[in-house]
Amino acid sequence: MTMSLSDVDVIDYIGVNVLFRRVYIGLFDELDWRDEQAHQRALTKKIDRYISYVRSGQLLSGYPKVRGFEIVIEYVSTHPMTSSAVEFWKTRERVIGDAGFKVHIRGVDVRRSLGIAVEEPQHASADPVEPPGLEVLDADPLEQLADVTYLPPLPPRSHRKQPLPILRRLAMRQAAM
Repeated sequence: MTMSLSDVDVIDYIGVNVLFRRVYIGLFDELDWRDEQAHQRALTKKIDRYISYVRSGQLLSGYPKVRGFEIVIEYVSTHPMTSSAVEFWKTRERVIGDAGFKVHIRGVDVRRSLGIAVEEPQHASADPVEPPGLEVLDADPLEQLADVTYLPPLPPRSHRKQPLPILRRLAMRQAAM
């Protein structure tokens, strides 16, 4: 199954954050912005499909335990946006917000990890150049573990009934009299 902006009837991914009671419905955009009009039409159709997916009850029928969770439509782009694309996206954010959902946007370059050829910059440079506005996920996941402090496990609790302290037993006896 390919995740694509052109597959309008496919929900690209759904993530559930139980701790914060949020459902992320992800829209994966692998298209560049060379043909902005076609890109905007495809993005509009996909967003409309996502909104109708939630409103029709399909989300809750597939994920009944997320009832009452906040719904976030997450837009993930593999290409930097042009300035006109950013302005267009702001109008889509308003549409999503007016529908009652939150919006999250991020850029991620996953093309190499998916085996998709990436055009290299024409200039020769000793250091690779990162595309602007793209986020690198887990560049070094072990680096984050350096600051983690581990606590020892709690001792097992005894299941025997503990006797009440003597003063409490006396107070209960006096109250009963």
